Amino acid sequence: MPSSPAPAALDVRLPSGTLHLTLEQASAPLDDLLTYAVRRNPRRGFLFVSRVLGKHIPVSPDVAARTYHELAAALPKLNAPHFIGLAETATALGEGVFRAWQSQQGQAATFQHTTRYAVTGRRVLLRFDEPHSHAPAHLLYDPGEAARRAEELVLIDDELSTGTTLEHLARAWTDLHPHVRRVVLVSLTDWCARRHELEAALGLPLDFVSLSRGAYTFTPDPGWTPAALPGVVGNGADKAALLPDRSPRYGHPSEVPTPGELGLCFAPTDRVLVLGGGEFQYPAFALAQQIAPLTASCHFSATTRSPVLPGLGIRQHLSFADSVGDGIPNYLYNVDPAEYTRILVTFEGACTPDPALMAALGPHAQAIRLSPALEGA
Repeated sequence: MPSSPAPAALDVRLPSGTLHLTLEQASAPLDDLLTYAVRRNPRRGFLFVSRVLGKHIPVSPDVAARTYHELAAALPKLNAPHFIGLAETATALGEGVFRAWQSQQGQAATFQHTTRYAVTGRRVLLRFDEPHSHAPAHLLYDPGEAARRAEELVLIDDELSTGTTLEHLARAWTDLHPHVRRVVLVSLTDWCARRHELEAALGLPLDFVSLSRGAYTFTPDPGWTPAALPGVVGNGADKAALLPDRSPRYGHPSEVPTPGELGLCFAPTDRVLVLGGGEFQYPAFALAQQIAPLTASCHFSATTRSPVLPGLGIRQHLSFADSVGDGIPNYLYNVDPAEYTRILVTFEGACTPDPALMAALGPHAQAIRLSPALEGA
């Protein structure tokens, strides 16, 4: 899929050390696809910050839609696959690629995303870890019989570095579903040097689809002192009273109301930002896509639990309490409220945004529930 010429090698100097990149292929200049930052994480002192994802940098819905369609079009021939997006960063990416593939192929498929949240009354199908992450434990709930029958598995994350996380997921899924005959790993950036090793370990045909492909090494700066890692692991408490019953966590694709159904009106001169929250990202994209033709500009982004140091690709930085009762800080990056006339802070279930976030975003910010209300709410 990647095709355009690119520099063979690039050194990126960060306060924490130096990234040495070897770029094999890319669908666009690398600077158009990503930039860089420093994680507030002693285990990994760098971060590839996507310019096309809509997570750490706001993007127009057109940019995200092109990304979804480009990745979907590069998938091998599939028949009724099951798509899984990785929480929290790739939940919108996963659902976007799934929907784009369905639109292009006109075929049946199923989708879900992993989650960090425990919900009583829901069957956990499997658990797996993301070794380098600030918050490693993933849960995957039972997505239903149609998904479990799938003979092809499409796993989607924003970045493929060692491939270990998706290997863990693929192994756990195929152990339960030995009839799977093909696995596809989809990412925005593929830095994995273990492609042949992964295929041999899984014992299945394994395809890699990405916007850019290459390899990297990181040389830490011995004089760099990593910042203390804030609380990033949730309390594991039951979130059934906060999260909606219908969700991509459980295999239900997102249902997004129209601006009219939400009672929203816009002026042609409005500059709008639509924010998702944590794992709840695709609905923000879908709403922004509907709003964009009505306004002067519309972008979307999302809050995150991922701690990143200000500087480099992180220009603005807000910190506030999470909305799912975990008692950990959450963050919003690269959002200057003065650039927008309307900011829509979307949320699911009873996960209302922290008043401190709303106050920081200013008087033009409005909280909007985009998922069905909880029973009795």
